[in-house]
Amino acid sequence: MTTIDLMRHGEASPGVCLGSNYDPPLTEKGWSQMRGVLAWVQPPWDGVVSSPLLRCASFAEELAEHYSLSLRVESRFRELGFGEWEGRSWSDLYRQEGGKLLEFQRCPSYNPAPGGEDYQEFEARVAAAWYELLLQSHGNHSLVVTHAGVIRTILRLVLGFPEQRLFSLHVPHAGLTRIQQKGDVMQARLVFHGGRL
Repeated sequence: MTTIDLMRHGEASPGVCLGSNYDPPLTEKGWSQMRGVLAWVQPPWDGVVSSPLLRCASFAEELAEHYSLSLRVESRFRELGFGEWEGRSWSDLYRQEGGKLLEFQRCPSYNPAPGGEDYQEFEARVAAAWYELLLQSHGNHSLVVTHAGVIRTILRLVLGFPEQRLFSLHVPHAGLTRIQQKGDVMQARLVFHGGRL
């Protein structure tokens, strides 16, 4: 049995659109959220994989060092690029770009953020990293520290729901999502979402 836990980063720049280029550090609250999920009990993981973005990698490095776990940084697990929206407050974006934001959430493939990353290309890079990780983690238990967009995309791959339902899935800060796979990599299953150890 292969088990992979996905963990979203904690709070970083509250109320601001974060993507693959705008990369502020975790806030004090963000650190507390991430550490609180673990409560510093002995974690079950054999290794840690992290997005290269600071809001993920800083905690992943601390965790790996504290528990002497292997750490691999995987650039394909970084967040979707939101182009001109990155670094802007959500309140301003909804006021100035409300219609475009709603269209993006309804179907990002056909309604990308201005200057943002193509969703199909994003999904392809996440899928490649995900299936590779499943094969490499055979029989082990790994943690992936990543972003809401990546977690939604992996759950879409596992559960097969349509792209139009991506944003009906809430991904809380520092929440854990557990996926297990037995046999074929296409037979992965969701165990829980938004939980903790």
